[in-house]
Amino acid sequence: MNNLTVAEPSIRVDSGGRMYVIAPDSAPIGCELWEVPSTLASQTFLGAPDGGLGGGDCDLAVSAKPVSGSTFPTVSYSSLSLPNITVGKSTNGGATFTTPNPLATQTLGDDRQWNAAGEGNVVYLSYHILETNNIAVSRSTDGGATYLFRGLAIDTDHIGQALYNNELGPIVVDMHSGLNPKPVYTIFTAPATLTENINTVAGSTQTANHALYLASSYDGGATWRDAPIYVGPDINTTYDHIFPSLGADSGGGLWAAWTSRNGDGTVQHVYATYAKPTNGTQTHVWSVPAQIDQTAGVAKLFPWIVGGGSARADLVWYQGTQPTNEDTSNDWTVRFAQLTRTNGGIASVQAQASDHVIHHGQICTTGVECTFGGDRTLLDFFQVAVTPDGRAAIAWADDSLSAGIGQIYVTVQCGGTSAKTGGGLKSTC
Repeated sequence: MNNLTVAEPSIRVDSGGRMYVIAPDSAPIGCELWEVPSTLASQTFLGAPDGGLGGGDCDLAVSAKPVSGSTFPTVSYSSLSLPNITVGKSTNGGATFTTPNPLATQTLGDDRQWNAAGEGNVVYLSYHILETNNIAVSRSTDGGATYLFRGLAIDTDHIGQALYNNELGPIVVDMHSGLNPKPVYTIFTAPATLTENINTVAGSTQTANHALYLASSYDGGATWRDAPIYVGPDINTTYDHIFPSLGADSGGGLWAAWTSRNGDGTVQHVYATYAKPTNGTQTHVWSVPAQIDQTAGVAKLFPWIVGGGSARADLVWYQGTQPTNEDTSNDWTVRFAQLTRTNGGIASVQAQASDHVIHHGQICTTGVECTFGGDRTLLDFFQVAVTPDGRAAIAWADDSLSAGIGQIYVTVQCGGTSAKTGGGLKSTC
């Protein structure tokens, strides 16, 4: 994919094995979309479905199956303009989209949105409200053409510790639950107490985001209950390094992943934890976090996790060659781990997913502040999805051909074990 200055791709795979990749482009600004078969035999550039009305952040949702009257699952997109979020949908595989709707939310001033497809024509949209920094959740019942506000994911018991100091991860729907509506979840980091949050305000660069929380809704996003996933023992080892990630497997189990960073940034690790499904009234019980990365003393960033078959998940991250991500001599690659829940915790099988160094230099993780000397070419995340037969499909940003000029690369797992079934995949290597 050869457009210039493109990064932080989102990827989804539909029930027919078609992969959809969307990413913000700077020339002109907007969210650009591609369709790629899981064989990687070709690619089709589908243009900018937002018509250039946004592109600050992009995300996708793909329905589990086609809606009545269509042979394609619905593809829904969101595109951040900052004052609001532009949205639209396609029911013909991306050949055409509805007229961009530039006013998806009922709030003025939004940031970093995520999408998730629910049952039928339901699509969820989560985003930060700039004024309060709470996490808003809106719901569409027409496949992603329009949305209405439903509720706030940070509940009243946790807003004090999270106010103006939290990092939101993706929104997830447990499509395999027997509940109606399907359970909806999101993840965020924050300080563990109100006092910790207050102490980060004046004269401090420490966020104290050493706690991870699961926000759960069982009424279609209207009301939310928050509970800790993990609270780290060291306030100086933080987890808000863009972004905590969350996935749901086909058995209803939840997976969370994050990167940790100590005070001076010289110790960075990737962690994952698993929670068995609940009946909607119980609090999830999370396993002891497992360190997934196997190389000590090097930087790790941008974890993304996606559920597979029951008790299975795929996880990706960027890995450098130096202790901190700010080191300009880093050589970065894409790492992959297939995770399985075991009686003793979490087992993993790992590989390098990229066949080359994707970026040389630092990766800045302070968002818009990176414009003051930091390298933000790869922006803030990348994603992995799972094909119908259980192959990992990964889209990442890459400036290996020309430093500072981001392009989007896609790879698909060509052998090994299916994340859906646990059986061996037919080799396509």
